[in-house]
Amino acid sequence: MNDAVTDQMAALAESIKAELVGSKVELNGFPSGGAMLDVHTVDGHLFVMSYTPASGFGVDKVQRDDGFTTGYRFTFRDFAPAADQLRNLVSEPIHDCSSCQDVDLNLVVVYSRDVKAAKDFYRCLGMTFKQEKHGSGPEHYAAELGAVVFEIYPCRGTSPTGNTRLGFRLSSVDRVLDLLRQQKVNVLSEPRDSPWGRRAVVEDPDGNRVELTQTTESLP
Repeated sequence: MNDAVTDQMAALAESIKAELVGSKVELNGFPSGGAMLDVHTVDGHLFVMSYTPASGFGVDKVQRDDGFTTGYRFTFRDFAPAADQLRNLVSEPIHDCSSCQDVDLNLVVVYSRDVKAAKDFYRCLGMTFKQEKHGSGPEHYAAELGAVVFEIYPCRGTSPTGNTRLGFRLSSVDRVLDLLRQQKVNVLSEPRDSPWGRRAVVEDPDGNRVELTQTTESLP
């Protein structure tokens, strides 16, 4: 790794560590000449700065539903603007919702070109569906996941955008993937261990990204 970049990133890491008391700041170098600076804040957020000789610097906040993508929202050729962006991200205020009213999610609806194919896909995750029809509305499938009702409706006029992202916690990611592979499902990210458990990302029949996470107690 470039010595100048090493010194700059090391100094940034020490500065952030001093400013964000209690946060975990790690700087790792790689044989390829690249480096990764991770900032784990005390409130559970993760921010990263990456460096490669070919691409320069990448900066982002890592979301739990990001799967295993390697792209960054902010890219820079030079260190200074990348460092400023990382500082801006880690210093963003976390909104306190302690005064907000209690809220629970109770319904998720996805729209499909082929509701039967979508039903077969989600059944592999362990859902049990029943067919329903409310008044003059279309026939659709519904499953109960605890307090949440998950419904699959047929598209009306236009095709689904495939921009929906869903996440499910399972007892065995690998077993579910075996079932999904039999349906020729597109696997976007193969199973691998992560800070949140063993995870994989697949596409449902309508192109929606579906994240599968194994429950911690099920891990060996």
